[in-house]
Amino acid sequence: LYFASYTMTTVGYGDIGPKNIIETVTVVVMLIVSGFSWAVVLGQVSDIVANLCHEEQVFRSKMDELNHMMEDRNVDPELRRRLRIFCLSNKAAQRRGRQRQQLIAELSPGLQGEVVMECNRKWIEKVS
Repeated sequence: LYFASYTMTTVGYGDIGPKNIIETVTVVVMLIVSGFSWAVVLGQVSDIVANLCHEEQVFRSKMDELNHMMEDRNVDPELRRRLRIFCLSNKAAQRRGRQRQQLIAELSPGLQGEVVMECNRKWIEKVS
């Protein structure tokens, strides 16, 4: 048992380690605190990276609004589940709708037509 705690609490080279139980406990506590601190830092960085995408932020915001509305109005749990599934499965269509409304509307009529035709090319080929 002493050998296991000695090797676990060294600084990496194996030549410096705790000499008594107080030092061993201190090092183990420091390792645990360091581990939790590192986990918090990684969590914060992951949160920042995840929130870099504006579209994802918009979607999450709308999902939060939906959840608050359902909570405030005591919506049936089964209906809540169906609403969340719908929103998640409809995410890509909502993104395309925002693109159409915001980006394509700013183009000239000629470019709008070309972009719409190109975006719907596969569907047009199926129909014809």
